[in-house]
Amino acid sequence: MYMIIPWQFELVEHTGSTNTDLMNRWHSHALSEPISLMALTQTAGRGRRGNTWISQANQSLTFSLAYPFSNELSMMRLQGLSLACGLSVLKSVVNYFQLSDLDAKKSGLGLKWPNDILLGHRKLGGILVEGGQKTPVDPIWMVIGIGLNISIPPIDSEHLASANILELCPTQFPHIDIQSLWKQLSRDMGDMLSVFKNEAFIPFQDDWNAWNAWRDLQVEVFNPSTKIVSGKCLGVNSMGYLMIDSFQGMKEISNGELSLSKVR
Repeated sequence: MYMIIPWQFELVEHTGSTNTDLMNRWHSHALSEPISLMALTQTAGRGRRGNTWISQANQSLTFSLAYPFSNELSMMRLQGLSLACGLSVLKSVVNYFQLSDLDAKKSGLGLKWPNDILLGHRKLGGILVEGGQKTPVDPIWMVIGIGLNISIPPIDSEHLASANILELCPTQFPHIDIQSLWKQLSRDMGDMLSVFKNEAFIPFQDDWNAWNAWRDLQVEVFNPSTKIVSGKCLGVNSMGYLMIDSFQGMKEISNGELSLSKVR
């Protein structure tokens, strides 16, 4: 059992973006301890590449964590952090609903590189990681934004239809204590970060690949709208790079947007 990070839990009724709020604190040198900030309603939430994540009270769980890594680490060592965060959230959800890994996978729960949580190829949640270091003697503050759909109306998000967490166990859990789930996800994230700060993504690689929802499927990678490569999705390497078996051979992709190939 790893020591749980002593999060300072903060709850607000309404904000634009919890990630922006914590990033603003970082920019103004107002961060001093690990914080988990949850908003009941978020009107200007952000996803990767400027995508929006709007949430209404009781329809979504939206929160952000600010965590300081040692200044002795490099940003390169933090490669794969968003993947490890997605894995942590997924496993927290599995434990919260008291599911076995087998039953969870049968329901379609899985991960999509680099930062999405899927349920049957629909988007259940997402991760946004940002931050950095002010000076060489300062810690590396990373802000981890997490969004999970609880009971939102059906919508399309980043070319993926939406899914809700209540679909996992609609009878056993007709209602969710969102604040309880938020705190459990935060505590589990603390356990993951305690490992990641010492060992980086390496100990999470195999587990992430086991939950890879698009393993062995034909995919395409774009950056941002230009196709980089297409081929079979093999999973990720120890740095969190996506491995694609393409016509040009094995490709390792560090950045981009992943979609299923239209021809499968």
